[in-house]
Amino acid sequence: MLYTVVDDLTSSYKAIFTSALVDETTGAAIQTVPVLTADLPGISTRLAEGALIAGATYVERVFPDLATKAYTIHVAIVAPGYQDAILTVNIPIAATFPVLVPALVMRRMPIRLQGRVVKASDRTPIAQAAVAAKNNKTLFLRAPVRFAHLSGITINSLNFTPTGPLRKVAADVRPGASRVVLDNNGGLAFGDHLQLGDDPAAEIYEVTSVGPDPGLVVLQSPLAASFAMNAPARKVTVSGASGTTTLNRSADAGDGVLVVNTALTDKGIEIVDGALTEYHWLNAISDAAGYYHARGVAGVKSLELLCNATGFSTFDQPWFPEYSNLVNVVDFRLTP
Repeated sequence: MLYTVVDDLTSSYKAIFTSALVDETTGAAIQTVPVLTADLPGISTRLAEGALIAGATYVERVFPDLATKAYTIHVAIVAPGYQDAILTVNIPIAATFPVLVPALVMRRMPIRLQGRVVKASDRTPIAQAAVAAKNNKTLFLRAPVRFAHLSGITINSLNFTPTGPLRKVAADVRPGASRVVLDNNGGLAFGDHLQLGDDPAAEIYEVTSVGPDPGLVVLQSPLAASFAMNAPARKVTVSGASGTTTLNRSADAGDGVLVVNTALTDKGIEIVDGALTEYHWLNAISDAAGYYHARGVAGVKSLELLCNATGFSTFDQPWFPEYSNLVNVVDFRLTP
């Protein structure tokens, strides 16, 4: 038998896009090895030195209608120590390859800052000491944000004053719940603000309604943490705003640090974001044993930390976050 071969398709294997992966905090190439997965079959991804990435394929097979049709590729990126990310590659009609895609900024996984505040002379613990950033533009929250917020949204500087009787949570509540039963909901009403938990990790929620069941309080947003029975609860009065700024770095749900454009010096903030509006105490606070913590620290290259407590001199200390360690420890020794 005889066969005649006629070439009816010229197919070329070539690079179709190039890009790079950059560390958000340093501005340099990421230092870990990512796994790249394209959502369009037939595309092979490559990684080169300096976190340069590329995709290659047989163009005529994967993009058969390129002369009249644009294509979009999504490349999933999983890199140890970084949040998962998606690189979007837009292939225009009649594209000239390779398409140059701007570098993708990779965010580090958040870490925890913690330590102990003690008296320098005898190492006895100091309670109610505040740990904050000296520049007042990097805001430590006592509880991480519950929602994601875009850069540019308004941040108001506020004060929270505990008012009314000290209450207790009457039954365990888990994260995601928006209904809390207290031992007493008297005096609470729509628009009030309720603090749950102790000072080192206190959270503030706006009240939507009260009752009709005894002690029931319905909150505007779901709880981000669990609260055990007998956990303290108290109404707080909001005053201010004494200052206002905008969010410089977008926040992810779970972030415990916000980077803003103008320094704020009050003890609390309001994140103004429509139905996602939140209220938070600022600064990490030491407990009775002198221990403090700040969860969800990300997007910070270096900071000058300040620690102050009533009756003691303010102490400042530089800190360079080590994102390869999930827990960073910074201790303070204060003198009268």
